[in-house]
Amino acid sequence: MTGASDPAAAAGGRSPLLSVRDVVKTFGPVRAVDGVSLDFYPGEVVGIVGDNGAGKSTFLSLLTGFHHPDSGRFYYRGGEVHVRSPRMARTDLKIEMIYQRLELAPDLKVWENLFLGEELRWLWLWSARAAMRARAAEVLRQLNTKLSPEDIVGELSGGEQQAVAIGRAILFEREIIIMDEPTAAISVQKVGDVLSLIGRLRGAGKTVLLVSHRLEDLLQVSDRIVVFRQGKVRTVLENRGLSVGDLVHAMF
Repeated sequence: MTGASDPAAAAGGRSPLLSVRDVVKTFGPVRAVDGVSLDFYPGEVVGIVGDNGAGKSTFLSLLTGFHHPDSGRFYYRGGEVHVRSPRMARTDLKIEMIYQRLELAPDLKVWENLFLGEELRWLWLWSARAAMRARAAEVLRQLNTKLSPEDIVGELSGGEQQAVAIGRAILFEREIIIMDEPTAAISVQKVGDVLSLIGRLRGAGKTVLLVSHRLEDLLQVSDRIVVFRQGKVRTVLENRGLSVGDLVHAMF
């Protein structure tokens, strides 16, 4: 991170948590991301929509360090950053990506999944395990779920597994949480639970980037909705009185 200042002025007394400026990513002759500039603020849910091939996934892969931009700049809390790897995105930018196919181990318990790959390693193994169980229980209480740290993840519903994935982001104090189609593979009855969790993340000051083809879900929880088309940001809509028809019109 350098001392470069963020070129984006604070909006409404707020400063962006993360800004991207003129970001470009090409694959051969295809400009998958073409000059995108966006600001993301603490405590907001930003919906991201666009037709297949619009550039959404590639843009998010740049934020999470899976791909590197050809040009453009990233600013985190006012300082320029260079995201070189997914680990750097997690540790330096506090970004957590929750994929549609949740990266969970179904045969392990909830607490084991929460700490998977980032386990506490103390001299006494039993002390580390007790600490991880206790911290897992606290995170589950914060999420207001009925889950137990001892539950086996593979026995949970789709919505409950989403809660585990979100819990991991909270446990490691991620500030930006990207969710890819979180309600696509769960029952209609559980959709409301996931949307409530997203609302609680916003209330806790987290920034949530929500990708979904379920436009009704976006309208229910988003503060703003970014519309991608052909690698560009076509428009950014404030979610005030928007309808599904408005979003469809903006996309096409």
